[in-house]
Amino acid sequence: MRPRAGQFRTLDNRVFIMSLGWMVSSAGFAIVIPFLSIYFHEHMGLSMSAIGLFFGFTAVLRAVPQPVAGWLSDRVGRVPIMGVSQILRSLTFAGVGYAIMSGSGFPLIALFISFNYIFGAVLDPAAKAMIADVVSRDQRVSAYGLLRIGGNLGWALGPALGGFVSDKSFSTLFYIAGAMTAISGVYFLVTLKDVPNRNGTRPMAGFRWRDIIDVRQDPLLLRHCLIAFVLFLVVAQLIATLSVYTTETVGISRSQLGILYAINGFMVVFLQLPISSLLRRVSLTGQLASGALVYAIGYFLVGLAAGFPFLVFCMVVITIGEMMISPPSLALVANLSSPEAYGRYMGIFGFFYTSGWSLGPTLGGLLLDVFASRPLMIWTGISLLAMVAGLLYIRFSRRLSEVQNSSVRIGSE
Repeated sequence: MRPRAGQFRTLDNRVFIMSLGWMVSSAGFAIVIPFLSIYFHEHMGLSMSAIGLFFGFTAVLRAVPQPVAGWLSDRVGRVPIMGVSQILRSLTFAGVGYAIMSGSGFPLIALFISFNYIFGAVLDPAAKAMIADVVSRDQRVSAYGLLRIGGNLGWALGPALGGFVSDKSFSTLFYIAGAMTAISGVYFLVTLKDVPNRNGTRPMAGFRWRDIIDVRQDPLLLRHCLIAFVLFLVVAQLIATLSVYTTETVGISRSQLGILYAINGFMVVFLQLPISSLLRRVSLTGQLASGALVYAIGYFLVGLAAGFPFLVFCMVVITIGEMMISPPSLALVANLSSPEAYGRYMGIFGFFYTSGWSLGPTLGGLLLDVFASRPLMIWTGISLLAMVAGLLYIRFSRRLSEVQNSSVRIGSE
């Protein structure tokens, strides 16, 4: 096994550029999103079920554009999609800030947030397809891990700032987020050089919505997407569900909530590299199944938490699970794809995992309302869902070849 740092030194420079831009973008997003549910609930009087339904609606808005964006990035390039989507997204953050400051009410805020999710969804498959463009198979887990380090450094910085600013002005949060997102978009456009797919061509056939259904012609990708949907229903509890539960039921402050998310972000920054290195020889589905089990343990423990110190321990466990599943889930998509279809495959996978991310708050909101007096029931149900995903990945591993399921070079590959 190569030295851990060596896995990063040999990566294409564009991976480092994207990681830095991802950090700035994530910091802008993380400043506001953990506190948006609190604003809706405390300042606008919306029930958790209503908030969950709103975020469920955004599931469609976040999921549907991804296959189109992935296909488009295969055709016109990754960089234009990444840069322009971020600049447009920055305008929606500013719009939310104005709506809050002017007291415009929920409909206008919801409209801007909806467009924000659309533009954020467009960025995702293009960036992840570009990683597959510029690194070799045995570098994929490391490259996607580095992208996560950048994103989670943003997650570490954003909520810590947001927790303090939100006590003074919610609208200011969104103006700051808009500025940071615009900076990341311009940075992508100025510093990144786009590349064609490795075979030197880009597909010119028009996009067809039935391509989503045609994923059935690749049963391995379809199975991975469906299991990932279940798993990311669990992952999504980190945002709306956990933030409301910990502040209202456990009783921690917003500043302490910001510290919890900062712990999550900094753990990824400092531990993603050694964890990826430690698991390097483990099959991709093995990493995913193990991460799902760790998630199950972490979320079950949340139901037992009675104060901030124990929640810190829960966040540590949950974050370990997060680091175990994210890079291999993307590496597996790239392994199942051909170079000319990286964007489309990442877009299709993004459709499913984003649906899980977006529908997760709906599930969490309903559980919070139904089992408000029995918190252990909430987190036991979420833990069982994680265990189901883990068992499904164990079964899925039997259908994959050694090359498809590996993050290292096999034989003469």
